[in-house]
Amino acid sequence: MVDRGDDAKATIANLAKRRHEDNAEMYQEERAGFQASKRALPQADEEEDEVEEFQEPPPKKQLTVAERMMASMGYKEGGGLGKHAQGRAEPVALSTQRGRTGLGNDAGKATARDFNEVWDETVETKTVEETVRWLTDIEEEKRKEICDQLEDDKWMVVRMEKKTIDDEATFCDQQVLTDMIEAKNVFDLMSDKDLREARTRANPYETIGSAFFQNRAAMKTANMDKIYDWILSRENTENNKFLLKNPLVEGQTAENIDRAEDLFYFADVCAGPGGFSEYMLWRKGFYNAKGFGFTLAGKDDFKLQKFTASSAYFFETFYGTKNNGDVMDPENIDSLEDFISRGTDGQGVHLMMADGGFSVEGQENIQEILSKRLYLCQLLVSLCIVRDGGNFFCKLFDIFTEFSVGLIYLMRVCYDSVSLHKPHTSRPANSERYITCKGLRKEYAQVVKEYLKRVNRKMEELKIKGSRDDVMELMPLEIIKSDDKFMEEIIEHNEFLANRQTLYLRKYQSFAKNQGQFDKDQGNLRDDCLKYWSIPNRQRPKGGDRGNRNSNMERLNPLQVYGKYSQKFCGETELCNTFPEFNLNMLNSSIPSNIPYEEYRFTPLGGTHNPHLLISGGDSVFIFRQGHFEQQTRNYVRIPENTILLVDYAEEIKRDGNKIRISSDPHVVRIIDAAVLYGDNVSHLPYEQRMKCAQKFVKALKLTNRTVRQGWGNRAQDITPHLVSCAQTFSLRELDSFRSGLEDLRQNRELAILFKEGPFTFKTQALRFTRIFKQEWQMAWSKGKQAPYLHSPDHKAKGPLLEDRWAENHVHSSFWDSVIMTNKDKLKIQELVQQSKGMCAVPSTIWSWKPCMRTDYGPYKILNHPEAFEGRPTLAALKAQIEKTDESTQRVN
Repeated sequence: MVDRGDDAKATIANLAKRRHEDNAEMYQEERAGFQASKRALPQADEEEDEVEEFQEPPPKKQLTVAERMMASMGYKEGGGLGKHAQGRAEPVALSTQRGRTGLGNDAGKATARDFNEVWDETVETKTVEETVRWLTDIEEEKRKEICDQLEDDKWMVVRMEKKTIDDEATFCDQQVLTDMIEAKNVFDLMSDKDLREARTRANPYETIGSAFFQNRAAMKTANMDKIYDWILSRENTENNKFLLKNPLVEGQTAENIDRAEDLFYFADVCAGPGGFSEYMLWRKGFYNAKGFGFTLAGKDDFKLQKFTASSAYFFETFYGTKNNGDVMDPENIDSLEDFISRGTDGQGVHLMMADGGFSVEGQENIQEILSKRLYLCQLLVSLCIVRDGGNFFCKLFDIFTEFSVGLIYLMRVCYDSVSLHKPHTSRPANSERYITCKGLRKEYAQVVKEYLKRVNRKMEELKIKGSRDDVMELMPLEIIKSDDKFMEEIIEHNEFLANRQTLYLRKYQSFAKNQGQFDKDQGNLRDDCLKYWSIPNRQRPKGGDRGNRNSNMERLNPLQVYGKYSQKFCGETELCNTFPEFNLNMLNSSIPSNIPYEEYRFTPLGGTHNPHLLISGGDSVFIFRQGHFEQQTRNYVRIPENTILLVDYAEEIKRDGNKIRISSDPHVVRIIDAAVLYGDNVSHLPYEQRMKCAQKFVKALKLTNRTVRQGWGNRAQDITPHLVSCAQTFSLRELDSFRSGLEDLRQNRELAILFKEGPFTFKTQALRFTRIFKQEWQMAWSKGKQAPYLHSPDHKAKGPLLEDRWAENHVHSSFWDSVIMTNKDKLKIQELVQQSKGMCAVPSTIWSWKPCMRTDYGPYKILNHPEAFEGRPTLAALKAQIEKTDESTQRVN
C-alpha cells in the first residue's frame, strides 16, 4: 500500500527541484543573452506583467499533480487551507534572509528580497567616450624648491600609525565620505556570491569582460590608451594606419608598418598574470615591443602560457635579488633598476605600468591605509626605470590621507603632467582609480627617487622592529594646502568618485533585492566601447597556443609554414643552400666598368656546417639538416611561430688567457638571412633591409639575464635557452676592417680564427657571400651621373637604372632567390656558366677552409698570403681584384 503522505512530499520536492532548475537555466540564458548580443533586456515593469499572467492562468489550464491531489482532498481555488477554508489563502513568501546574516540583522534587511524593487536609471550617466583631466602643472621654480627641501629627511614624519579613514576630511567633504562608507557597510555581511551576481547585472560595462585577452586588465589598458590619446603605447594614429597591424575586420592580413621604428620598451610591475603586457605586445604588433615583468612569484605570477594575443617571447620576467618579486623590498628595487638599465642600454623604458593590490577582505574601508607602502614603491620604481620623457600609469585606491596626496604632489614634481581618472573598465562601485604621469623629468626625478628610497627603507626598518609607528607624512600639509589649484582639483576628484561609488553601491543593493533586474545597456555599451578603443569584437580562442596572433593556432609542420610564405615550390630534399664554392671568377667581368664586388655582402660563419633553414611552427621549431627537418626543443629555442630564417648554429668561445674553450651554454642562433619574422613577411625586401628587421627582431627577443624562468608556481624552473643574435654583414670594400677584427690563435697545432660579434666570440672557418641583386641584373658605373647603375640584357626596354629606380623595378634578390636553390635554379646557373665561359654571379656562395696548420690551403694562407694561392682566393687577392676594378673604372671615366 502506498503512503500518500510520502508520495505528496516527494511530488512537492520534485516540483521545487524543477522550479529551481528552471530558474537557474533561465538566469544563465538571460546572462548569456545580454553578454552576447545587443538586444535590450526587459524592463522591470515588463517582468512584472509576466509574473501577473503566471499568477492568473487561463481557466482551462491543465492542473499539476499537486493541484489535482489538493483538489481531490476538497481544496477550492481562492479559499484558505483547512477544513472550513479558514486558513491562510496567500502563498507563504520566500525567505528574505541573505547569506549568513542572522534574522533581524540590519544588513540582511537592507538587501532583503523585494521583487517590486526598481532601480531608477535616470540617475546614471552612461557614456562611451571619456574626458580626462590633467592636474595643473607645477612651475619650474616650485619644482626646484621642492627638490631642495628633499636633500635631507626633515619632511619625513614618523608617528603612531592610524587605522581609520572615516575622519579623513582634509581632501574630501565629510558627508560625502560618510555616505560612501555607509553604502559599503551594507555589503559587509552579504555573501560574495550575491554581491557578484548583483554586480554582474548592475554594472553597465560589465560585459566588456576581457575580449580575446587573458583577463580584464588588458581591457583597462586598451581603455586608458585610447582616452589618453595613445600616449601609453605611443601609437601614431594619423589616418588610422596603426590599425593595419591589428585589423578590426576578421580575416584581414596584418601588416607591420613599424618595421623601421625604434623598439618600444615597457615594464609591467605588480601585474601578474600579465593582462597589461599582453595588450601592449598586441597593440604594438609583431616584434615592435619588448616588455619586462616584475611581480610576486607563486600563484600570482605571470601566466605567460596564457598569452594568446601575442608571443610571450618578447617578454622577460625578473624577480629581484631576493627572487620573490616583492616590490616593497629595498634590495629588490635596486636590482630591478639595474636589470632594466642593462636591458634597455641604460635608457630605461618608454612606459611603466603598475597594477599592485592585495586582498583587504573585511577591511575595505581602510584599503588606502593598508596599501600606502605599495603606493609608495610602485611610484618609486617608475622614477627608477622610466626613461627621460617616458610615461607611467598605476592603479591606486582611495586618496584621502596626507601620505597619498603627498605622493601625488611629488609625482607632479617629477613628471610634466599628472592625471587621476577612473576608466569605464574599472568597476564603478569600487575605489579603484589610476594615476597617469606623462613626460618624466630626470633632473627632478633623481632627487625625489633618492628621497622615496630613504622613506621605504625607514618603513622597512619600522616593520622589522615590529613598531606601531609609521611614516605618516612625506611633505608638510601646509605646503600642499598652499597650492590652491591643486587642493581644488584633488577635492573635486575625490568627491566625484566617492559620490559615483555611493551611487553604484546603492544600485548593487537594488539589484541584490530584485534579482530580475538587468542593466539594459550592457550589450550596446560593450560593442560601442570596443569600437571606440579600436579592439576587434571577438572572443578569446579556446585551446589556442601561446603567442598566437591569429586566434585558433594549430600545430603546423615546417612545410606548411614554408608553403604559407614561400614563392618557390620545391620538395623537402631541395630545401638546401649548397651553392658552388667561392672563387675569384665570380667577380670577373669582360666589361671594364663593371663593379661586381658591390653586388655582394658577406658574413663570417661560426658553425661547423653550412647555414640551416629554421622554421618555427605553432609549437615546435625545426632545423633543416642533412635532407630532412629536425625538431628542436622548443623550451630552449625561443623563436615565435610563423618565423622562417637562415641561421648559423655557432658555438660561443670563452677565453682563459691564451687558451680557449667552447662554452657549455647552448649554441647561439645567428641569423644570416630572414624571410618571415613572427608573421612579418620581409622576404621581398633588399638584403640589408631584411637584416635590419632581423636586428630589431633579435633585440626584442634579447635576454638581459642568460637564464629565464619557465612555468609558474611549483612547476617553475630556471632554464638556459639558446640566445638569438643577428650576424654582422660586411661589404667587400670592408675587407680591411673585417680582417682587423680577427684574431689568430694557435692551439693544438691548429690555427683558430676568432671573431667578436657583440658580446660573443666565435671561431670561424668560413664566409658566406650573398648577392644582393637578382641574377639578371649587373652593376656598372655611370660616367655622366658619377653613380652606379644596373643593366640587364633581359630588361633592355627599361634601360640603365640608377639607384632611385631600383625599388620600383624589384631588382633586389629576395630571401628565396638567395637561400632556396631548386633543381630549376641549378639548371639555370649551369646555363649561365656555359654562356659566360665559366663566370657566373651565383645568388650566394660559401668560402670555407680547414683550420689545420699542416694544410697547404688553410686559414693562415687565406688571411696572410699576399696573392692568390695556387689559383685559389685569399683576402689579399680579393682586395687586389677590387682595386684593379676601381682602376679600370677610373680609366674608362
